[in-house]
Parts: sequence; structure tokens; C-alpha cells
Amino acid sequence: MMTSKERVRAAFEHKTPDRVPATMQAVETAWDKMKEYFRVETQDEVMDILEIDTRIMDIPPYIGNKKPDYVNANGEVVHTHPFGQRYVEKWNGVEYNNHTIWRPMQHVETMEDFLAFHDWPDPDDFDYEAVKRFCDKHKDKAIRIGWPGPYQVFLEMYPAEQFYMLMADEPDLVKAMLNRYSDFYMELYERMFEAGDGAIDLIRPCDDYGTQISLLFSPQMWDEYFAENTKKLVQLAHKYGCYYLQHSCGAVRPIIPNLIDCGADGLEPIQKVKGMEVDSLKRDFGDQICFQGGVDTQRLLPFGTPEEVRRETEYIIETMNVNGGYILGPSQDFEGDVPVENIIALYDARKKFM
Repeated sequence: MMTSKERVRAAFEHKTPDRVPATMQAVETAWDKMKEYFRVETQDEVMDILEIDTRIMDIPPYIGNKKPDYVNANGEVVHTHPFGQRYVEKWNGVEYNNHTIWRPMQHVETMEDFLAFHDWPDPDDFDYEAVKRFCDKHKDKAIRIGWPGPYQVFLEMYPAEQFYMLMADEPDLVKAMLNRYSDFYMELYERMFEAGDGAIDLIRPCDDYGTQISLLFSPQMWDEYFAENTKKLVQLAHKYGCYYLQHSCGAVRPIIPNLIDCGADGLEPIQKVKGMEVDSLKRDFGDQICFQGGVDTQRLLPFGTPEEVRRETEYIIETMNVNGGYILGPSQDFEGDVPVENIIALYDARKKFM
């Protein structure tokens, strides 16, 4: 029997594993529901019960100077993220979500403004010993790191609307900002790889390049603004024997060839939207890139029956897990509205193929 690490690596090498590997992420309320259902105390215990092959540390714990919280004019407690943005927590009826209310670069409109800005996140402010401890704790699991990447997380520092306008009006400024941000996360990740000492298997930058109906950018514009930094991050991952798993929700089929050209090894989470049908993805790209996810979190998992979830998941496994190239999981994080029985049904669907 393969270890979890061997199973995930086989999938990325397009080799048939002993069983389809599985991953999962969930919001806090979903974790709480699962822990209560299984009568356990920790997320690791839940993942052991569900036979999850990955363990995930996005970035190391922050150990830099923390700015104090304060109460704004609306009576809301305002927190400051290590990357500089300020946010409040708002109740959505199920759980609290973070809402960014101020971005540290929102005043930047010219190259002079950019050159005068110095409050970038500092790689020195993170605990890389924690990476080593995490890898040692999960030696037989596939270790995944990653959060900031060439695009999306930067928009926590800079307003999205201004960013999109500058892409058209001031392309050199946009590229300068993205390149400087790249300097930060490249150093952060290299230190994580060094601390992991060969134990890290996957890096997953989080960059939502699509909406539910189309790309946010043309493939040509994607190449102009994001390809070079994607290539650099891919090369860093491969330098340390790690696979590059691109996260992008939405209808991103048109840039899959661009990602492949950059050397990306995988794409997730395969949202159930136009152009992301699993059969055509596997047919057209399955021998060039590994896919992860695909089990719908918007309709099927929250509102379907366990039997409907099991049936759809079996179809996805049967379609995608041909000569490896597939990691089982949901099409986004499990939200608090997903019944635990449906989560169990998703992972139980593997039994048909064992």
C-alpha cells in the first residue's frame, strides 16, 4: 500500500495510484460540525477518519509586531493583517467572514507613489521553525503550502477596481507592483522549502482568474501580467522537488494552455461552471496537467442527498482518475451549509474503485 505522500506524487506523475488520493479544506463552522459528528477534538482526527492524504500549511505563523485592534465609528473591532490590510468580521448568518475595509497601497496612483511605499510584508516576520515541526508531524502525508501568488492576494493590499483600471492605463506601474510583491512571496516560500528540507510536496498559490461565466482577463493579458511571475514560482517549486498546483476558481479553461506553458503541474478546484466539465478537461488536458476537486460545493454538496453526492463523485473519479492525474476533493472549501453526511458520501465514493 502506498503512503499518502506516494499516492499524491503518483497522481502528479500521471501514474495510477493504489487508490485515488484525497484532499480537503473547510471553513471553521464546517470543521466544528465534523468534529461534533465524529466526536473528536481536532481537524487531524477528522482527516484521519476520512483518510485524507494531504496536510496543509498556507504560510508560517506570523511572529512580527502586531498592530493593536481598535474600534471604528461603526462600533466594529478593526484588525490588521500581517500583510497590512485592515478588516472587520461580519456575521453572514452561519459564521463570521473577514471584510477588508482599508488597503495599505490604496493611495498609490503613480510610479512615484509606488517608489515611496515601503510597508511591504517582510519574510523575516514568519516562523519557519513551525514549517519543520509541521513536516515532522505529518511525515507520511503529502505536505502542501501556499497562499499568496502572482495575482489575487495582492488585491488585499491594493483595491481591485483601481488595479483593473491601471492594467489598461498604467501597465508599467502594475507590473512594478506585482514584481515587488513577487519578491516577498518568493523569499517566503524559499525559506519554507529550506525549512521543510525536502518534505514539501505541493505549493498552491491562490489566484482566482475567473468568474462563474468567463475569465477576468484575456489569455493575452494574462500572459502579459502574470505569466512571468508564475514561471518564476513554478521554477522555485521544481528546484525543491515540489509540484506547482494552481488554484483558480471560475471559468478558466482558456488559460489552461498558458498555465501548462508556464510549467504548472496541477489545477484546482475545478468549479462546476461553463468550460470546466470534467470529461472535456480530462480529454483535452489530462495528460499534461493534474486536476484536483470538482465535486460541486454550490448546489450538490449543500442541497443534494448523500446518494446524489456519491453518484456524482463516482462519475468524477471514473472520468478523471485515468492514469493518475486526479486528486479527489470539493470544488471549493466545504462551507458550513454542507451536511456532514454529504462530506462522508464524497469520500466514501472512493470505495467503488478500491
